[in-house]
Amino acid sequence: MGHDLLLLLVAAGLGGAIGLEREFGAQPAGFRTHVLVSLGAALFTIAGADAAHADPTRVAAQVVTGIGFLGAGAILRDGGSVKGLTTAASLFVTAAVGVACGLDSAALAAIAVGVALVVLTGLKQLEREYFPRRRGHPVLLEIIDTADVRAVVGAARTVLDCDVSVRKVDRGHSDRTVVTLSSPLHKGYDLLDLAVRLRALDGVVGVELGS
Repeated sequence: MGHDLLLLLVAAGLGGAIGLEREFGAQPAGFRTHVLVSLGAALFTIAGADAAHADPTRVAAQVVTGIGFLGAGAILRDGGSVKGLTTAASLFVTAAVGVACGLDSAALAAIAVGVALVVLTGLKQLEREYFPRRRGHPVLLEIIDTADVRAVVGAARTVLDCDVSVRKVDRGHSDRTVVTLSSPLHKGYDLLDLAVRLRALDGVVGVELGS
């Protein structure tokens, strides 16, 4: 009983380590969710191992199936892009960590958490540096009501000189239209230069560029 309790606490702590990274990144599934996922996976595994004539590997397989539904809930479609895939993957890893703890492989689980944190933190910077096209930067254009919105968006595509998708079109103040674009932007771009060039387009009266 005491050993099982220790395994549950270790599972909760390791899941919390991944959850903290997600929490600091303001992701939908944060600290508490990851703690509960790891704790639940460990509990299911321990209970399955303690049950008579039970196969803990079958319990682990059911945990994987269940976590698939939870991970799917973390994936969101935002305009032309999909968000939450990394968080869904972190939940999957967290469940695996819980199962490993439940099978009394806490050391292996701790190593997996360490590798996961390196991937979530260290490789994020590497991805942003060498794969900038994977990131979509928000580009907001405030356009006067008399302007041709399609023509303005086409001109903005020329200025940005890369793939651009329209994410949202809203009504702004004073009968103006606010168009939110998503663009990966080129490596080494100059925000001030882009803002000036976009602001110079016919019909554009305001520009906001996200990082």
